[in-house]
Amino acid sequence: MPTLLHLDTSPRLGSTTRRVTAEFAASWRAAHPDGTHIYRDLAANSVPHVDAQQIAVMHRLESAAERDLDLALMAPNTPEEKESWAICWELIEEVRAAETLLLGLPMHNFSLPSTFKAWFDRIVIPPLVVDPETGTGPLAGKQVVVVTARGGAYGPGTPRHAFDFQEPYLKAAFGMVALADDLTFLRAEMTKSGHVPRLAGFQQLAASSLKEALEGARRHAQRVRV
Repeated sequence: MPTLLHLDTSPRLGSTTRRVTAEFAASWRAAHPDGTHIYRDLAANSVPHVDAQQIAVMHRLESAAERDLDLALMAPNTPEEKESWAICWELIEEVRAAETLLLGLPMHNFSLPSTFKAWFDRIVIPPLVVDPETGTGPLAGKQVVVVTARGGAYGPGTPRHAFDFQEPYLKAAFGMVALADDLTFLRAEMTKSGHVPRLAGFQQLAASSLKEALEGARRHAQRVRV
């Protein structure tokens, strides 16, 4: 049974990323009527940041070069470590179960919402990191679709291209856990043109960018994976 893990991070309920991820999810459910749709709103229900207890468990796993997930589950020693590790494990099991990951990530000050970083830091445990000997890891083979919304334009050839710290970071971070092999970005740009007077001349560009992102969402949601 196919499973979609759908994460939203925008604090604004009517945001562009939420609109595009909702379009993807609706198309995915239509294409997979027997599928499971797991949804997390990280803006409404944020994940606790990494704490000392999680780090202590991870250090032991790294020191032992432990790559067995079943053994990693049993790694905590104290009640505090077990409580922290349980947070990680719930999120990890959702990622492991999903064939497709859908993430809505608006640009916040050239980068990503901190709620996403808290979630990501909880799932990156040593046994999930790509094995340097095999070049792959337990999360390989998943489709990952990232929906971004930017107030300006950050694509190649634009003056602010060098300030795009979203896509380079995500390519590196997802690559660390074998989630970058089938990675797609759907971008809606110039979103501030609707309410910032000096950007009003870019409203048509914003509309075209949003239209392309919505079309891409429908197309990738219905894609047949082999």
